[in-house]
Amino acid sequence: MKSSIESCLAQVLQKDVGRRLQVGQDVIDFLLDENKSLDLEEDQAVLDKLVDGIVSSWVSSSNFKVALLGLDMLCVLVSRLQEKFKGHVGTVLPSLIDRLGDAKEQVRDQDQSLLLKIMDQAASPQFVWDQLVAGFKHKNNKTREGTCLCLIATLNTFGAHGLTLSKIVPHVCNLLSDPTCQVRDGAMSCLVEIYRHVGERVRTDLSKKGLPQSRLNAIFSKLDEVQRSGNMILSSNAWWVLVEESYGEQQPKGWLGSEFQVEGRAIERGVHR
Repeated sequence: MKSSIESCLAQVLQKDVGRRLQVGQDVIDFLLDENKSLDLEEDQAVLDKLVDGIVSSWVSSSNFKVALLGLDMLCVLVSRLQEKFKGHVGTVLPSLIDRLGDAKEQVRDQDQSLLLKIMDQAASPQFVWDQLVAGFKHKNNKTREGTCLCLIATLNTFGAHGLTLSKIVPHVCNLLSDPTCQVRDGAMSCLVEIYRHVGERVRTDLSKKGLPQSRLNAIFSKLDEVQRSGNMILSSNAWWVLVEESYGEQQPKGWLGSEFQVEGRAIERGVHR
């Protein structure tokens, strides 16, 4: 006799689109009901097949209703598995990156929400972005734009302290010369948002990227507008991020474990003592 999770897997692996639309909500309800799906984590091999099936047959479907159901299923799994879902991030991200450029706004929005949920409940924002940066080079211009929007949403949700921005900014800078206007605008918006969280270090770093002076002037003009507007979101954590980006794992002179000493003052996460 099949276990309940195996029966769920059989439903997920349905090939017929019409049938998938019929059973989709049943699968979601099953995953939501912890009493019915007690064996969800008992058989890792079946769970792996379940996630693979949701990604390949649902999230990647050309039918947007099926794709939305698939995103809902993954959302439930993230809530159920929490940190245990981290092992599946590499499996789901390629399709989630694709969906950032979906033709349907509803799919794009739900996809971004799922990515933020993964960063919140399953893996750190940087762990996700180490793989999500592939979206900046995606062949679909809507996906490149969507990746920019996702970075902005990540900063607004988690702040700058959860990201090693030095790994991300070069990808954003490359998009400033993208052939698609919307992508270029998205990249500019990313830099502005990073500046709001991190401050003047962004201006200094951009000066070293070899960007054409005309483009650099345009960026700096945008940054000046933000600075004058009073919409900066500098936090104590923003300073800490810059120290980590500057030195990585090397501990410069004055490093005191979780503190950093500047001119004789111990600073911990930007707090002078």
